[in-house]
Amino acid sequence: MTVAYIAGGSGVVLLVWTAFAFNALIKAHNQVDESWSGIDVQLKRRHDLVPNLVETVGAYAEHEQATLQAVTESCEDAAQSSGRRGRQAAEHELSQAIVGVRGLSERYPELRASEQYRRLQAQLAEVEGEIQYARRIYNANVQRYNSRVRGFPGSLVCRLGGYRPTGYFELSPVRLDAAAEPSRPAAGRKAAVA
Repeated sequence: MTVAYIAGGSGVVLLVWTAFAFNALIKAHNQVDESWSGIDVQLKRRHDLVPNLVETVGAYAEHEQATLQAVTESCEDAAQSSGRRGRQAAEHELSQAIVGVRGLSERYPELRASEQYRRLQAQLAEVEGEIQYARRIYNANVQRYNSRVRGFPGSLVCRLGGYRPTGYFELSPVRLDAAAEPSRPAAGRKAAVA
């Protein structure tokens, strides 16, 4: 009789332990999905700014249609991409295309002096910062989730729900005009030190 109580008690403890481990795994997975939506919102904000950027640059740099077309196509590809890995690659291409547009502003001083262009650059810089902030939150949640999936007891119960480790979202920030300025004070610091 005592053996039956011990076996029954052990079974209940095992069942409760499994339920808690599984619920922790579900919670971690939901946090990853929620933080992905934060990245998605910021990426869509960037996509909304790109047509305005192309239009503004096109008004000053009419002979640069190839660069502007590349930005437009990259933006469309990024907006239509699916899956986190596909989205990461498409967003990287869009970032490179935006850097190409920034290079155009170096060749057209009147573009760089335009109020509309400067406002778009400021908005893009803000969105880039928000993307990086959302990316850090997402990657922290992915790390927590992956630790639960790979650790004990998650590794035992993750098969119940088909949970697998998730990859991080990597996207380097786009270097805009404001971000390129800090190189000047470095020379001033050398002169001050010398």
